Amino acid sequence: MVVKGNNFMAQHLSFENSADHQDGQAVAVLDDAKYTVYYKCRFLSFQDTLYSKGEYQFFKGCDIYGTVDFIFGNGLAMFQDCNVYARLPSNDSTVTAQSKKQWTQSGFSFQNCTVTVSPEIASCKALVKIYLGRPWKPYSTVVFMESFLDDNVQPQGWMLWPGVPVNNLFYAEYNNRGPGANTTHRVNWPGFHVIDRQLAKSFTVENFINGTYWLPETNVPYTSGLYS
Repeated sequence: MVVKGNNFMAQHLSFENSADHQDGQAVAVLDDAKYTVYYKCRFLSFQDTLYSKGEYQFFKGCDIYGTVDFIFGNGLAMFQDCNVYARLPSNDSTVTAQSKKQWTQSGFSFQNCTVTVSPEIASCKALVKIYLGRPWKPYSTVVFMESFLDDNVQPQGWMLWPGVPVNNLFYAEYNNRGPGANTTHRVNWPGFHVIDRQLAKSFTVENFINGTYWLPETNVPYTSGLYS
């Protein structure tokens, strides 16, 4: 599905690209619009499930399934209370591939989300190594905060993209929990940060997507600031 019109909203819907995992890129939703909301929706594919290309996008209580770069693009998107599920057959699963090319206002923020393996492969979850993201473009911006990171999230946390420098990206974590949340052995990149509470506030609904301005009229519940 392709979303081009601003102020689009979806509730309790499933979006699936049923292409086989061997077919490569298989986008389930491409959102190239502003002020869009997805509430309790499911996004299912393998590679490149969700393509965020627009601005001021809000995903609340959604389930997102994939293998490689399955939340990607140059969009400005906030994910709150979402489940991010890595699937087989990919052994190295990269959640995000954000593609900011310059210092513009775009990026992905994940708040109070769960990053783990897809429930149907729980019995063989040890086969899946999860990385929070890799930089598709040099200014890639992704934040995970106040989220549960399962033990499949690898100690280094993040992965290189061949040929893309890591000096200007902004990858950050704040107050995450779970066995994969320990940042002691995270990548030693100039662009990776364990941020404090004050900076984390910049990536909330209120400040990151200006949500208190436009979300109330959607009647979708949201938390405007930090959870704690």
